[in-house]
Amino acid sequence: MKYLLLAIRHCVSHYRWSIVGSIICSLMVGFLWGANIGAVYPFAEIIFDGQSLHQWAERETVNCKEQIAHLRKKIDGYDEEIAKTDDPVKRAEINRHLRRDDSAMNGWEDKLANIEKSQPWIDAYAPETPFNTLLLLVGFLLVGTLVKGVFLSLSMMLVARATQLTTLDLKHQVFDKLLDIRLGKSNISTGDSTTRMNGDVGSIGAALEILFGKTIREPVKMFACLAGAAYINWRLLILSLLIAPIAAFVLYKLARTIKELNKSSILIQARITGFFLQVMNGYYVVKAYGTEDYERKRFEAKSREAYWERVKIQFFNSMVRVNNEVLGLGMVCLSMIAGGYLVLNQETQIFGIPLADKPMELGSILAFYAFLIGCTDPLRKLGDVFGSIQAGIAASEMVYPLLQQELPIQDPQRPVSIDSVGRDITFKEVQFCYVAKTPVLKNLDLTIHQGETVAIVGPNGCGKSTLINLLMRFYDPDLGTVEIGGTDIRQFRQHDLRSQIALVTQSTVLFDESILENIRYSRMDATDEEVLKAAKLAYVDQFVQTHMSNGYDTLCGDSGSNLSGGQRQRISIARALLRDPDIIIMDEATSQIDLDSERLIHESLKNCIAGRTAILITHRASTLQLADRIIVMNHGQIEAAGTHEELIQTSSTYCRLYVEDESENGEANSQKRSAA
Repeated sequence: MKYLLLAIRHCVSHYRWSIVGSIICSLMVGFLWGANIGAVYPFAEIIFDGQSLHQWAERETVNCKEQIAHLRKKIDGYDEEIAKTDDPVKRAEINRHLRRDDSAMNGWEDKLANIEKSQPWIDAYAPETPFNTLLLLVGFLLVGTLVKGVFLSLSMMLVARATQLTTLDLKHQVFDKLLDIRLGKSNISTGDSTTRMNGDVGSIGAALEILFGKTIREPVKMFACLAGAAYINWRLLILSLLIAPIAAFVLYKLARTIKELNKSSILIQARITGFFLQVMNGYYVVKAYGTEDYERKRFEAKSREAYWERVKIQFFNSMVRVNNEVLGLGMVCLSMIAGGYLVLNQETQIFGIPLADKPMELGSILAFYAFLIGCTDPLRKLGDVFGSIQAGIAASEMVYPLLQQELPIQDPQRPVSIDSVGRDITFKEVQFCYVAKTPVLKNLDLTIHQGETVAIVGPNGCGKSTLINLLMRFYDPDLGTVEIGGTDIRQFRQHDLRSQIALVTQSTVLFDESILENIRYSRMDATDEEVLKAAKLAYVDQFVQTHMSNGYDTLCGDSGSNLSGGQRQRISIARALLRDPDIIIMDEATSQIDLDSERLIHESLKNCIAGRTAILITHRASTLQLADRIIVMNHGQIEAAGTHEELIQTSSTYCRLYVEDESENGEANSQKRSAA
């Protein structure tokens, strides 16, 4: 509950006037609800007895005075009897009757005082005939219901405004957090992120809407009815509420169960979302290998697990409703038994326990029952919303720990300006592992001088891409340092560090925007002319002019699905060139580009990398020719370094990789000549 309180605090602190306004409207709804139910008394006591309010007031005034006089006479007689007797048992019996009649007389005196207070209003405004009085009461009910509806609508609108804005704020906070929290060795999956953003935040918003809406409005209506019942007979009301502690205990037990089930349901839904995204991303692999039935069965199994969790939640939610309805019915039944006995026998006590100051009248007991019945509707509605509140509590326990989680990659409190240092890149005794006790880099030392073009080669899994991840500070090393210009990159602001680097990866990421906007993504303030210049350097202009009907306004599609692999990579290279960085990183950036395009791009890269530090992760012989130095990695360490000619003679790993690449290129050229 403490996490949901954080959401409540945010809502109240930021949108307090909407909440205050909704509470005022809810109070008015509750007051009018009770006032409408209270109209049962004049209907039962006045109208159906064929009287007007004037006649009723006159009759009740006379009746009260007669009862007071009669009781006063009896009390005086008790005083005389007490004075005459010495029997302690008889004295006690007389005192008991004295207290009973004294209490009854006080009740009649209070009723007389209330009638005398209302007499001026009755004389001034009440109709003279019973039928006109009936019309007045019916008009009061209609107007009261209409006004109640107005306040109800205002309350719901104000609550919706406050809670929906709070939900938007939470979504922004979660989105901002997810932009940073997935760096480093975080365990936040795509499915978890999607569920936190949509389902969980939405559940918190729904819980807030209920808390500030029905959870305030329905108890106010219930308390208005309880206040009316207490005004008629507070002792009988207490008797009616004897069942409440049992119902509260059952409700507490149900609350704990429902919250745990909701947390379990949230986790299952996150796994389903992650599974769905995984299948959609690998859609063509599924179709290519014909595993549709296998994926259907897996989805069915996960969905059925979620189904049973939802069934359990609905069952326990129904138990909440049953519990509340039993509470309401139990209150009415207890009051009917006790109240009926008091009215039918004109008694004021049961088993010697006083339950009324004076014998209850038919109109009073009917109004009392009406107030108790009026409590059951709010109780029923509270039962309906109880599960949503528990779902909100469970969701808040998933969202707020994420928001409070410390960022794995943080900016320094006193950052060093990256413009004040050189551009030499140094890895000093770097150790790193993604999984504990499974090192990817082992005491690695490497220096790349400013303006140098370095190619890094090695078998898969040797740590090439990990070097890039550490340089980009997507991760921090477990041991050792990564430095630029002799300064640990952890001393720079992340934004400053990455603003000096352009990254092109093998897995090209494009957004479902135009080609122009995808290139501009690396420098949002770039002009169209600058974008087109970068596009021409990367030979994007070549296929845009010949293959794209809408030119640079052509949409790339979801993850660039409207383009070929080579086209996507050329756009990615153009994006990097537009950034005009000090450091360029090409991670297998030409692996999906045809040989003709590759030669054209290499010509542009020669000009692009001049005067800049360039890191090329590649096995392509044509790309290796651009490098001043080639670094050979194996098993997380630097195995050899040198020029192509030197490594052919000294490094068996490089020789093997180079021979494999040459054979692949030769086969590709042969296929191309055959096709021609």
